[in-house]
Amino acid sequence: MYEIAPVSLSRITARITQIRFEAVATTMRLLPENEDPWSFKTEAMKFLANMVNCSGIVFYSVDTRLNAVDHAFHRIRPVENRSYTAHYHRLDPFHPRRFAGPRRPLVTVRDLPEQYERGEYYRRFMAPLGFRHETELYLYSGARIVGGLSLLRTAELGEFTPSDLGFLDKAHAFLEHTFQAGRCAVETGPPVTAWGLTPRERDVVRLVCEGAANAEIGAALFISVTTVKTHVQHVFEKAGVRSRTQLIARMRDDG
Repeated sequence: MYEIAPVSLSRITARITQIRFEAVATTMRLLPENEDPWSFKTEAMKFLANMVNCSGIVFYSVDTRLNAVDHAFHRIRPVENRSYTAHYHRLDPFHPRRFAGPRRPLVTVRDLPEQYERGEYYRRFMAPLGFRHETELYLYSGARIVGGLSLLRTAELGEFTPSDLGFLDKAHAFLEHTFQAGRCAVETGPPVTAWGLTPRERDVVRLVCEGAANAEIGAALFISVTTVKTHVQHVFEKAGVRSRTQLIARMRDDG
């Protein structure tokens, strides 16, 4: 009869953690090859959901006024975000504007200055959707937040564990790097520089390449849809294209 040497629980846990971190490094290196920002967000959320048990995830960009825009969703219906966009974003304790100071890449409910479950945001928005626990990952470009992910859990799933948070902290560096690389390709790439775009036109190009419609661009930049159309037309003329599809293709081919 063979004897099986005992293995400590701590060694098993450490090995599981190591495997998860190795998976981050392997998988996240593949994500920059995906040139479509929407697909990048979708694949990144699927990957995180496979590694950390979540009830839902939201991956958003952050505009120059620190508003969350261009939301992508995992296990959440986009329609559920309408009341957030219309009203509750003003009450969101995780709103990017509240963390515009020193870098804080990872924030949980426990890190908030106020008691989360007593606030109107939780009672009237999150609780009716069934979400109890939240962890936020903020993605930076220098000192400015340019994107973020909201990872959500029901009360039944419980709080995010130290192991979960350690994994997310490790994944953050890869997410931030690859997300920022995609933004820089639009904002400072050779085609954009050569076209002589204004700063506002660069903002419009970035949002067009992220798949935003004119109304969404207007909301993100606080300009009218008519003004958006004018900027888009100027971009087309400077880039020598006639459609958004041609613009994105030229960004890819010339970049």
